[in-house]
Amino acid sequence: MARAVTASINTRLKELRKAAVPALTIRGMADELGIGHSRYAYFEDPKRFKKRELPLDLTRKIAAVLSQRGVDPAEVMKLAGLNEGEAEPEAKAVEATRAPLQFISIQAVLPSEGALRDMFHSLLALVPEGASRAETAEILARWLPTGFAGIGPYLPDPSANAPTVPEFRPPAAPANDHASPQA
Repeated sequence: MARAVTASINTRLKELRKAAVPALTIRGMADELGIGHSRYAYFEDPKRFKKRELPLDLTRKIAAVLSQRGVDPAEVMKLAGLNEGEAEPEAKAVEATRAPLQFISIQAVLPSEGALRDMFHSLLALVPEGASRAETAEILARWLPTGFAGIGPYLPDPSANAPTVPEFRPPAAPANDHASPQA
C-alpha cells in the first residue's frame, strides 16, 4: 500500500509541474528552485524517492514556483502529506508572497525584427561570460527598458500605410560594476 502512495506522490508532482503555464521541464523547475536538476528529478522518480511525502520546506518552494504559473498551491502542499485543512493555510501563505500583477491594455507597436535583434545583441554584450541563467535574466531585465529607450519613441502616423521604427542605438556602457562584462 505504501508503494502506491509513494508512486502517486511522484506522479502527482510531475503532473503539477507539467500543469504549469508555461509548463516547466525538470531542469526548469530545478533552476527555479535553485537546486541541481538531478536533485529535483530524484523527487519525481518513484524508483529513487520512496517516501510517502515530500519534505515540507521543499514543498513550500515548489508551491511558490508553481503558483506563479497558475497551479493551486493547496494541491502542491498535499504532496507534503497535509490534509485539506492543513494545506489551505499553507497555500494562503504562498499566495501572500506572490507579487501582485497589474493588467493594463495599451496599443503598442514593436520595433522591427532587425532593430530588436540589434538591441538584444547589444544587451547580451552586457552579460559577463559564464553568467548563470538567473544572472543573465537579471541583467537583461535591468537593461531592457534602456534598450527600448535606445530605439526611441514611436508615434504612429495615422496617414502612413506601413509604420517605420527608428533603428536601435545601443545603450552606453553601464556606470556600475554589477552589469559590467569586466565584473
